[in-house]
Amino acid sequence: GKLINTNKKHGSAPQLLTPLDDVWDPSELSPRDAEAMKKRDVGRREKLAADLSLLAGSPIDAYERYTRAAELTKEAHDPLWYTASLQGCAAAFCAMAECGGHCVDEYLNNNFQFPEDIMALACEEKDVSGGRKPTPLVIDKSKTTLPAAVFALCEEALSITNRHPKLAAFHAELLLKLAWYTAEMEASHLRCLWGQGE
Repeated sequence: GKLINTNKKHGSAPQLLTPLDDVWDPSELSPRDAEAMKKRDVGRREKLAADLSLLAGSPIDAYERYTRAAELTKEAHDPLWYTASLQGCAAAFCAMAECGGHCVDEYLNNNFQFPEDIMALACEEKDVSGGRKPTPLVIDKSKTTLPAAVFALCEEALSITNRHPKLAAFHAELLLKLAWYTAEMEASHLRCLWGQGE
């Protein structure tokens, strides 16, 4: 993303844009559209803060920020940033599972849960593939539930990038990341407890 201040005379905050976005002048928007763009920018900034939290080594903070960013960008109909937020949630799960560390194990044991939207998606997929009524996934507070969460988050992101032609490169990149996860990390997550590595 890139920050552009298109409204210097009014002193508004710079917009967080990607090459897929059009540059717009807030003074030319209707009040309703201006409010929607403001909400979009809040979600994007939350996602950027989550990225920085993950880079700084704070996966708990990153996960909470990615979750908030996903909610905000979904409400703002911002597909690229929504899918990036979902990927961030998956990355934060993996970072927590691999690193453990200060309070992470306690946090995961007490608070790990699938977001409600993701649980619904996971249950729907079971129903479609198996032809039976969906059964809720059981959270056993171990790393063995992590692959289901990662796949559900990534499949939701893939379903969105698949619908938008401008997001084809992001779709391919996510498929490669998911293949890497399956090949390199999934097995260790299925057999280990949180924060214990391999």
